[in-house]
Amino acid sequence: MRNQPAAITAVQSAATDAGLITRLAVWVVAKNRATGLPEPIGVWDGDEDIALSVIDGETNQVVTRPYYGGGNLLTVSEIPRTSDFTVQTVSIDLSQLATVAQLVTRTHDVHRAHVEIHEILLHPETGQPVAADLPLFLGIVDGMPIKTPRIGGEGRATLKCVSEVMSMLTRTNPEKASYEAQKLRGGDEWNLYAGVIETWDLPWGQKAS
Repeated sequence: MRNQPAAITAVQSAATDAGLITRLAVWVVAKNRATGLPEPIGVWDGDEDIALSVIDGETNQVVTRPYYGGGNLLTVSEIPRTSDFTVQTVSIDLSQLATVAQLVTRTHDVHRAHVEIHEILLHPETGQPVAADLPLFLGIVDGMPIKTPRIGGEGRATLKCVSEVMSMLTRTNPEKASYEAQKLRGGDEWNLYAGVIETWDLPWGQKAS
């Protein structure tokens, strides 16, 4: 069961009268191609760059992260909210024109990059985030097709993401059945005792001594 902060529950309860204002924030921990080190980048669908407090999906601790706005994040597909072992798939569209989005798609290697998506609930009166909350989605990047636009159009790079824990549970391990992989783990033991069997001389109708 999802345990959300009381402040968020209170704002949601009053949504009939005051309405709800939400934003989406995406946190990607990719690999810097030059250094090989992990490097996080945050984007959200707000107009300005902002520091947001969220609950880290791995540590469950409140952290404050920088998120870049101004058109870097275009759209996020609907996030399935399931309670079973179904693999969740989410598409994140980034603008090819925005500087930060180009950094994610060109400078960094996002293959198998860690991804967190948070829904940011804004207070209807102040416009400020209500409280830090758990991520809506926690997963990894499983592909990144880039769409080249027509002249005058806006291109986009789409991060195809899958939920990390569920995808690991459904992933097969080819090394369990691979003889070559088993040789790398402990040496070639496939024919270790073959010579012993070949020297047996057991005439028909007699028991082995």
